[in-house]
Amino acid sequence: MNELHKLFIGTVLGVVLAACTSNAYKRSADEESYAAIAGKADAVPGMTENVVVDEILEINLDGFDINSAAFEFLDNEADSEIGAHILTLNAALDLAFQHSKEYQTQKERLYLEALSLTFDRYRYTPTFAFSGGADYNWDAQDQFVTDMQSLTGMERISTGESIDAGTSLGARYLLKGGGAIALNLTNNFTRFLTGDIRELGTSALIGSFTQPLLRDFGVAIETESLLQAERDLLYQLRDFTQFRKSFAVRIASDYYSVLLQRATALNNYAGLLANNLSLQREQAFQQEGLRTLLQVGRLEQSSLQQDLRWTSSITRYKRSLDNFKLLIGLNAEDSIILDDNEMVLITETGMASPDLELEQAVELAMQTRLDLYTHLDRVQDSARRIRVAANAMNPALDLNLLASVPDGPRGSLGELDFENAVYSAGLDFDLPLDNKAERNNYRRALVDYAAASRDYLLAADEIKLDVIDIWRRMNEARKSYDINVTSLQINERRVEEAELRAELGLGDIQDTVDSQNDLTAARTELVRSIVDHNIAKLEFWRDVGLLYVNDNGQWEEGIDEPQ
Repeated sequence: MNELHKLFIGTVLGVVLAACTSNAYKRSADEESYAAIAGKADAVPGMTENVVVDEILEINLDGFDINSAAFEFLDNEADSEIGAHILTLNAALDLAFQHSKEYQTQKERLYLEALSLTFDRYRYTPTFAFSGGADYNWDAQDQFVTDMQSLTGMERISTGESIDAGTSLGARYLLKGGGAIALNLTNNFTRFLTGDIRELGTSALIGSFTQPLLRDFGVAIETESLLQAERDLLYQLRDFTQFRKSFAVRIASDYYSVLLQRATALNNYAGLLANNLSLQREQAFQQEGLRTLLQVGRLEQSSLQQDLRWTSSITRYKRSLDNFKLLIGLNAEDSIILDDNEMVLITETGMASPDLELEQAVELAMQTRLDLYTHLDRVQDSARRIRVAANAMNPALDLNLLASVPDGPRGSLGELDFENAVYSAGLDFDLPLDNKAERNNYRRALVDYAAASRDYLLAADEIKLDVIDIWRRMNEARKSYDINVTSLQINERRVEEAELRAELGLGDIQDTVDSQNDLTAARTELVRSIVDHNIAKLEFWRDVGLLYVNDNGQWEEGIDEPQ
């Protein structure tokens, strides 16, 4: 029974060693996957090197400025932002590119694509396999058998025990031309443990070579799956790079949208205060008999509506701020506010559009858009699959070479007799009398090629229209800004005149209501046009393919790629 104990202990040790080496397997997978990504990164302009998927960074907001002010325009949430961390746009981008769950998911997709490629590459390297087994045999001398003999009175039989064991070591190498080379060394031996100790063994070495001559012949056919895996990783790199650009634009867009909601709440509060001052004055005039109840009621209704708009704008602001926290990877309980100075900065940059003609912008987009290159490459992929599907309908004709080396004449373990080796060569032929599935696959490949070609043409047209549309939106935002500047000036004069006439008792209530509401709306729309134009410019550079995003999410835009 000692041998069984040794076997059990060996098994336990094997399990422990396997657990200890799991980290080594993880490191090995990471090294190969990251190396595959790095090997193709130079082919994708703007690709980042920071794609580590298991890097968990603690969210730390301690380094940011703290807000100590209460904001009356937030009504019952006036004190809610005391102690909040103030985030600039660059800080928000940096946090998002470190902690965003959506960004992490995109990195994992890229990693898994690279991990898949490592196996396709591995298939064309020599692979080894080792197996072994042992059987422990015993008879009447075993304690259990002896006890049974004592109980039953059975006559004792001859005793003995033995171990039968065997091992097999093999190697296989797939050739990119379709062939395969295999070697296998097998050892079988029996050790008798009773009486005189003797060892008997047999060995054999078998080598084979197989090469398709018709079906599955050639590098282009055999390595199609490897080539597609290589290209799939390239496509994923392009998608990831495009995502980074869109993600940075989205962060900026949502950042400015939150500030817009905040400015809207502030403007509505200012409008409400102005309405309430007018209402108090008109109520005083009513008490003096200078205003009718109907006239004052009109102003009262306007104040109620303005109060409702103010309350709704606070809710929208707080909701957008909460959503923004989740977008950049913060926790729901984290307290932040966005920096109002960012709105000043984009206002100071002006409303100038990119110095490009529309035709030039469209041409640049056709040359730089990564997703368009992917659509074109997929047309080539579908063309290759046509050749593969056509090859699958050919007859199978395989060349087989085999060499078998028996064990030595003395039966010594590991000894081989090469003088008595046996060699053979042959051809295997398979005529495809039933190739309906292959026929259908071929026809499907033709249809897929036509569909891929249409997808490419459609994608090219959509890119052109995207650039044209964003160009129009920039023009619209710029014109809206000009109009709102004028509108703001007009409504400021209207309010001023309405107030003067009202103080003299000559004003009209409706003029006071309309001018104040229009002034509030003009202030909000002016901020909106600034935000819309700034976001449209970012989307323009993204859609033209000339927005480059660095590792912390900050971008550079323009004709020349940053060094």
